[in-house]
Parts: sequence; C-alpha cells; structure tokens
Amino acid sequence: MKICNNCGAENKNENVFCSTCGGNSFSEPLSPDMPSAAAQQPVPPSPPPPVQPIIPRKPFGIFDVMTILGFVSSLVGLFCIWVVLEPLAVISSILGFFKGSRYKGLAAAGFVIALIAFLIQLFTALYNGNIIGKWAIQGVFH
Repeated sequence: MKICNNCGAENKNENVFCSTCGGNSFSEPLSPDMPSAAAQQPVPPSPPPPVQPIIPRKPFGIFDVMTILGFVSSLVGLFCIWVVLEPLAVISSILGFFKGSRYKGLAAAGFVIALIAFLIQLFTALYNGNIIGKWAIQGVFH
C-alpha cells in the first residue's frame, strides 16, 4: 500500500492519484507486516469551504418603474397616441436614467426611441403640410 503525502490516506500500489484527495505524491509502499502510518495518525478534518458574501441588491424604486414606463411608452408611441406617449417616454426615461438605481441602458433606449419617433412624426407632418419636399421623406437619391 502507498501512503499519500498530501492527506496520509492509504492507496493501492497501482493508483496514480490518491483516492481521497486526488494528490499524486506518494511515499514508498508499505510492507504487509509494517503498520500503516495513516492508522497511527488521525487525519485532521478539512476546513469548511469559504462562505461567499451575499451582495445586497439595490431596492426597486419608483424611478425604476419610471424607466420601464418610459421604454414601453416609447415603443407603443411609435404606433398610436404618439403626441401623449412620446413626451411621457422622454420625461420618464430621463428621470429613470438619472435617479433610478437600475436599468440605465433601458432608460437610454427609451429616450433614443422616443426621440427617433418624434423626428419621424415631425418630418411626416412637415411633408404632409407641404413644408418640405419629397426628398426629405424618401431620400435624395430615390
């Protein structure tokens, strides 16, 4: 039998790795009439695994709700009631971005979508009022 130099456990002579700890350093094999070193010394218990600290999450506040409201209203405002929903999206997204504790990217996306929707509606209204030409809507090279 081989004795593991790492944990002191007995292993078969043909083992390459310790069956207890997985180590690969062994002392000379013991003869059958020689008492085991592992039997003479008790193996100390292994230390407990380290405890991972629990990171507290930031509380979900009203400004985080406003961030979500701003994003959703910017998307819905693309299709209906844009006069009401797009300004609501801009205000909610700005408040959510600067005062909210989560979802900064969602607030920025809501703000950008609301501004793009506003520009689309502005150019469409200017075109329908014959203030700007067809090139502003369909492009210069169309």
